[in-house]
Formats: sequence, C-alpha cells, structure tokens
Amino acid sequence: MLLTELPVQAIDKKTDLFIRSANVWHNNFNNQGLFSGIELTREQLVLVLQNEDQMLINGSAGSGKSITLLYKLLKVMEQENVRRRILYLTFNKTLIDDAGKRTKNSPVFSEVFDRHELHLHTFHSMAYQLLQQIGFQYVKPYVSSLIKIKKHEGVLLCRMVGLLEEFVDSEEYKLLPEKERFFTTQNGAFLLEEILWMKANGYVNKEDYLEVERIGRSHNPRLTKAQRTTVYRVFEEYDKRMKEKYCRDLDMEDYALLLLKYFKQIPPELHYDYIFVDEVQDLQPMQIKCLALLTKKSIVICGDLKQRIYRRSPHTYADLGLNLLGRRSGTLTKNFRSTKQIMKLANAIKFDDVDNDREDEQNFVNEGEKPEIRFYDKAEAMHLYLVKQIKEIMAKDPGSSIAVIHRYEEELHLKTVTAVKRVLETSFYLITAEQYSRRFDHGSAKKPVFFTDAYSVKGLEFDYVFILQFDRFHYPNSKRIEELNRRSEKRNTESYSRDFDSVFNDEKKILYVAITRAKKKVVLLWTAEDYLKVSQFIRDFNGDDYEAYGFDKSKFMS
Repeated sequence: MLLTELPVQAIDKKTDLFIRSANVWHNNFNNQGLFSGIELTREQLVLVLQNEDQMLINGSAGSGKSITLLYKLLKVMEQENVRRRILYLTFNKTLIDDAGKRTKNSPVFSEVFDRHELHLHTFHSMAYQLLQQIGFQYVKPYVSSLIKIKKHEGVLLCRMVGLLEEFVDSEEYKLLPEKERFFTTQNGAFLLEEILWMKANGYVNKEDYLEVERIGRSHNPRLTKAQRTTVYRVFEEYDKRMKEKYCRDLDMEDYALLLLKYFKQIPPELHYDYIFVDEVQDLQPMQIKCLALLTKKSIVICGDLKQRIYRRSPHTYADLGLNLLGRRSGTLTKNFRSTKQIMKLANAIKFDDVDNDREDEQNFVNEGEKPEIRFYDKAEAMHLYLVKQIKEIMAKDPGSSIAVIHRYEEELHLKTVTAVKRVLETSFYLITAEQYSRRFDHGSAKKPVFFTDAYSVKGLEFDYVFILQFDRFHYPNSKRIEELNRRSEKRNTESYSRDFDSVFNDEKKILYVAITRAKKKVVLLWTAEDYLKVSQFIRDFNGDDYEAYGFDKSKFMS
C-alpha cells in the first residue's frame, strides 16, 4: 500500500518515522536552503530521502516533480565522496537550460559541482556525444526544438513521398499479390509515421514488426497483415537511402537504435552512475531502454501522463528494463504552482487514457482569480486587450513572468511574423523558446514576455499566461483532423471514431499543458466572426469555474 492510500493520521506518523530514520541514516544531507525560497513538503522529502536503484515519481502539473528530482540530484552530489558520472536529462533544450539556471542559483550546487562529472542533456545531445566517443564521427547533433523538428520532418516526408512514388512504379511492386499492395489512402505521410513508430518502439526486425500489436498507431488507413510485409520492404529501402543517398543521415529515432545496436562498444567509464530523467512521459520507449542500460547505480524518472502529448506504445516500463512496482513508485499530490482556480479548470478536461483527478484528492497551496475566457470578433481588439493587460501586470506586479502561448507551428516553421507577435514586439521585449536560455533570468527584476508555442512551453511556469487561438481550428488542430479524413476510407466506422477520439485526446493534453503553466492567472482568447467558433473543449469546463467576456457561456453548459 502506498502512503497516499492511508488515512491522514497514519500518513503523518509513518512519514515522520521515515523522515527521522532517514535523517539519521543520511545525516550528512541538509535539505534546507538548497534552492532559494523553496521548502520541501513531507511527501517530497520522503521521496528525496528514499534510495532505490530504480524509482518513478508521479505527479500532476505543478506538484513539484522537477524540484524533487533536482533535490535528489543535489543529495547524491553532496553525499557521494567518490567522483561520479551523473546525467540529468529531459526532453528538450529549453527545459535543460531551465534546470541549469535553477541549479546554478543553488549555493549547495556551487559547492559540490566540481566533485562530480555532471551532464545536463536532452536524449539526443547525450546520444550524440556517446556515439561520437565510440567512433561514429558522421553522426550530427540533433536540436530538439519544435522549429528544427518540423523542418526535419518536412525533409523526411519529401524523401518518403519520392521513395513511395518510385516503389509503386517499380516492377517489384507490380509483381506483388493484390492483397500486399497499398491502398490509395496509405500515402507517404502514413508510411513515414509507421516507420518512425517502428523505430521508436524497436520493431526493426521483420518478424517482430509482423507480429506486434500496433498500439499507439492510428486505425486509419487500415493496414492489413499482408500489407505489413510491403511496409517492411519500404522500411528497408528507406533505411538504405538514408545511409547511401543521404550520406548516413539520421532521424530522431535512429539515435537510440544506434546506441542499442552498438551498446557493447560503449565502455563502462562512459556509463552513468546516476541518471535523473524529467518529463519521462515524452521520451520514446527505445530511449528509456537505453537509459536503463546506461545506469550503473540508480535511475530516477518523473512524469505526468496528463502531459503526454506523443503517441502511446505497446511497451511497459518492465519491457524496457525498469522495475517500478511497490515503493519504487511515489506520487506527489500537493500543487505548488497554479492556484486552485486554475487547476479546477484544467482538471475538468476529460481524457480517455488517464484517470481524471477528483477535486477532493488535490491539495492546493494557492488561491486566486478565476480563469478568463475571452472572445473578440476582431483581431485588433484582442491585440489592444493583450497590450493593455500586460502593461497593467508589469505596473502592479513588477518582476512577474508572462507567457503568450500560441499554435502558429506552421507559420513559425516558415519563419513568418504573425500579426499578434508584431503587435507585442512594438510594446514589449519579446523572446521565443530558442532565446530562452540566453535571455530569461528567474531572478531578474524585469523579465521579457515569453512568446511560445504550446509544445515548447512544457515543463516551464509563468505567473501570467495568455493562451491564444482557443477556437475549433486550433484546439483541436484542424490539420490533424484533415489528415485523418484524407487517410480514412469511411468516416462512419468504429475505427474512424477511435482515431478521431485519439486526436481529440492528444489535443486536450496540449491545452492542459498550456493552462497549467500559469501560477497566478490564465486567460484563454480567440477571434472569429462568430463566438460559436470557440473550441469544443470549452464544453468540458464548468461555467462557474471561469469568467466569460464577449460571449454567452450558458450556450456551452450542459
């Protein structure tokens, strides 16, 4: 039984006993003052003091998972007298930069830093260094930013479309039995996603791929058992071209596969004594498997399934080499970041694949204003509101952090300047995710306004958050629905409904992530000729939990 399943009195007694015992055993670790202005709760302290060779820390957004992980990192660095090789890893560079800034502000970190070899990495930067060190000089660094990922995916898609056209015109394809040929809906985008899913989950041997249940893949277009043989033939040709025609270019999934294939060539001195992984829910299965194999003494991972915005997998943690049962898995229940009002709105979002938190199971530290949802029939009016509000915040709450979260992924990829960005730039010092590491300082008395997409903001927090494009074209993203429709032979089928629901579920998680970045206040906005163009997700919200401006919220209340 977990501590969180016991009565409150029992929790307090067991927790006190554990902490006293642990402090005696670990009497050289003082958890006070490691980070300015942060005091651990009892449940955090229990997890910090607990020693396991493998451990999972669960918790909702704002529950202090990341700071608990950093405390565990500093505890190891302070207690270990022998020089250790330590890895702190999370899924994108912005979060690595953020962790680096937080550790550098800790007085304890400056004292223990030179004792050990500490690496702060994304998975790809860690894999790049290891592969270089064992002789793969052709491997290039891979930057895990949304713009770079979108650009690289575009290149891969062009290659796949060309490959598919050539393959379908080939004599080899024409000689295939009819049942092994592709449907017209099985286009280059579908085949690229299928191949990247195969790689991410390690199904690169023909026998494994032909037999696996395709959990995490869409049901549309339908893929028959016979067609899987043809898909694997395309996979072989894709892999061959990446090596020969494109000078051994790699996609995101290849880094983990290379490490696993040549794992025996990685000398023990390049393995890590301790590995700490943040935002583990967004790592691919083969990446997690690599990390488990690279661990000598202990690996601690933390995450939140509600923030998983990438495809699911057939694998369990046990399949990947992690035993996280019983006391090796702990859950944080107290929310430090967002106010009760913000989390009430966020927790109302219903997911298909994650248990929704009951309000009486949540412990909130802060109270605040109700979230706002605002409609404007003209973009200019919304721009004026944003400028006025941000100026007022800066005047009454100097030193506060502000983020404007958008879904202009395609426009950013094309490097165009959106109207709202142009307006904000005329009044404020604006920075993007790519500039975060150089230009954002938690301790600064005057901070820039952070203008970011909904993916790059994961793991960060801001006092005030404005979420743009809360309409039916962006939540959910209409491009994903259009792509699903292109791939589907029929729309009145159970398989189409499952895929449609899966898209909705993933898109709800993106909205959940955006809302839960806010500490003090969150505002959702959209512009359209008609307020009925609002996101369908508004129907998940209780009308009493938000203030409505510019529209009649009773229209969306059940």
